[in-house]
Amino acid sequence: MVKASHLFVLVAVAIFTLSPLVAAVTAVYIPSDPGDIPLYRAISNSTGIVLSNEPDGDLIVALDINYAFLNESNRDLPSSLIRDAKDGRTVIVGLNTLRAVEMGNQGILELAGIHLNYTSAGIIPVEPNDILKFKEFGYDSDRYGLVIVKARKSKVLLESDGIPIVTEIPLGRGKLVVVGINPSAYYLDTLNPAVPEFVVALIKHYSHAGPSKAILVGGALGALALAGYVATSNNPQVQKFRELVKSLPIIVIGRFLTPPGQVLQNTTRKGIYGYIKARGYSTLTDVTSTFGISRTNARWHLRVLTRAKLLEEISVGNTIIFYPVGKREEAIKLFLLENETRRRIYELLKERPRGVSELARLLNLSKSTVHHNCTIMENYGLVRKREDGTYEVVGGEEKPSDTGSLSHGVSHSNIADWLRGGEAPHKD
Repeated sequence: MVKASHLFVLVAVAIFTLSPLVAAVTAVYIPSDPGDIPLYRAISNSTGIVLSNEPDGDLIVALDINYAFLNESNRDLPSSLIRDAKDGRTVIVGLNTLRAVEMGNQGILELAGIHLNYTSAGIIPVEPNDILKFKEFGYDSDRYGLVIVKARKSKVLLESDGIPIVTEIPLGRGKLVVVGINPSAYYLDTLNPAVPEFVVALIKHYSHAGPSKAILVGGALGALALAGYVATSNNPQVQKFRELVKSLPIIVIGRFLTPPGQVLQNTTRKGIYGYIKARGYSTLTDVTSTFGISRTNARWHLRVLTRAKLLEEISVGNTIIFYPVGKREEAIKLFLLENETRRRIYELLKERPRGVSELARLLNLSKSTVHHNCTIMENYGLVRKREDGTYEVVGGEEKPSDTGSLSHGVSHSNIADWLRGGEAPHKD
């Protein structure tokens, strides 16, 4: 008879052995108007994709989010797709979705380093390649539109005569995949079966389809047989393995679920928390350089602090910042005003509202540079644009110390003493 402890080992080994086999990518299709539904139905017959109003899958397909069809409750949906990509998901968007992102929050694309060119090139032959398999079709870009995207570290998966049709952009921990054509409108008018084939090929490429049912069944039976042997064998080496498996929960709890009361017992972690609390925010790179630790080590300490609800995090452009709980607005402001140009613009706007031309003249900068930085600050609520076209600070006058480049007077020279003694750094 199998002992209870051995039964636990059997179940644990089976779970760990089977988990790679049963892991699957959840894929959702986000529509914005009835015109999207015919294409969704055509592709859902060949994939496991489901229709959803929320971007809640590992793979999100949002080919044709039409800003005109959005209401107040989902007006932020296009911009949220960019954030979903940064958070680790793969998001496939079309040119209409990108237009909706620009209309809702143009600055988010600029911060992500994405530049768009809406154009046309007549009839474009869209042909399969070694990555994507589908039937060739001719796309009328004059009628349905075309967008060419440029971004840092982007990769073109599919092109036609030098025109990128599918472009993959690494974004944060995930990917933004831009489809430069408008497959939804084209399919709605033509019902060309090659169009859903094209989308299906794209979905399958990013879904990383798993093994066949035969392999899954065979693997499952083999895993159960192995688990049974491990749970009942008297082999000394197998017995050592059993003890290791039984200790796994303790190892997991000790490494990933540090009790809240012990989070700050680690000297380095306590120093990082005190530093961020005093400074107002920090980044992974800043923590790495300030404390002289590896990025992996810094990331681990920051994750423990966020899980313990001592810190929170948010993506601002391409950067994730960490800040004390409840200090989101202050942290974003401090981060944005670390930039000298934005800080100088902000200081001038604190005096009185000013237009782009005046700011450019006073700071000896181009109007495009001033407008770009004003847009960024407007997107994050630091300034707002008035009806007369000038910008003004949101919230009125503030103390000069609120915008210092190293906030609250924490200097790097304090860190060594701080780590040794565990005391919060003094203000200079």
